[in-house]
Amino acid sequence: MKKRLSKFWVVTAGLLLIAAVPASAQDSVGVIERALEEFRWESVEAEGVRVLFKAGSFAERHRHMLLRSAQVAVSEVMEFLGEAEYDRELRLIYVDSREEMNELVGRPITGSAVWTENGVFLVVNPQWRSFEKHEITHVVTMGVWGSPDPTSRWMIEGISISCDGWCREYSIDEIAHHLLSHDELPPLPELFDNFRSLGEIRGGVYAASAIGFIRATYGTDAVRKLWTNGTRDVSGSVGATIEEIDALWKQYLERTVGDVEVDYDAIKENGCG
Repeated sequence: MKKRLSKFWVVTAGLLLIAAVPASAQDSVGVIERALEEFRWESVEAEGVRVLFKAGSFAERHRHMLLRSAQVAVSEVMEFLGEAEYDRELRLIYVDSREEMNELVGRPITGSAVWTENGVFLVVNPQWRSFEKHEITHVVTMGVWGSPDPTSRWMIEGISISCDGWCREYSIDEIAHHLLSHDELPPLPELFDNFRSLGEIRGGVYAASAIGFIRATYGTDAVRKLWTNGTRDVSGSVGATIEEIDALWKQYLERTVGDVEVDYDAIKENGCG
């Protein structure tokens, strides 16, 4: 298979959850179908979710648990987005290792969402939990809301991390509070304008915590409008200025997150798995 897949949204092998360069719809078309044609798969399916795996794999031994986890994830993502139903079959392809993933997509990654084909690739084994909810969120959000405004591309990862909710044993807000207490959460305009410059971990947690706060404070519709309309007129979408959101969000972190000792170095070194 040609190694032409470097523009996926992917999960990295070593860091947090994310190392993303957005793919156009054309870049992703056919990836799932080629994998289904070129390799032999077994599968289980129910209620619009199909889990695929190789015979004898770790995923096969846990296929029913993985199927149930995916169904729960879809339900929780739809609730997070405030949507009623995802009416397309979602396909999850599981392999045991990054080496097997390399055979499929040409990179030794641990996960990839292919929203144009309603599918995801995932590694799962005794040492690595699969981030199916994170990847499912990518697919479902794109499916029900469409692509974001160019100024809101930071929300693609932010929504997925926020919806997944955890990194190692820490909540996203606990990590955000740690960053805030170490003066590593700059004002929101920097998130909007320079998301990539913040780095994978800091940028991802920043975006996820901010989105979670906006959703809880101003409602899911505000998140959707920010996704669709972009960040040029934040007050028109959210009902508050950037400065007001920034101040209230950071006050919320200070007020609600306890004194949790976050091993941020471990997150940077080993990721969230």
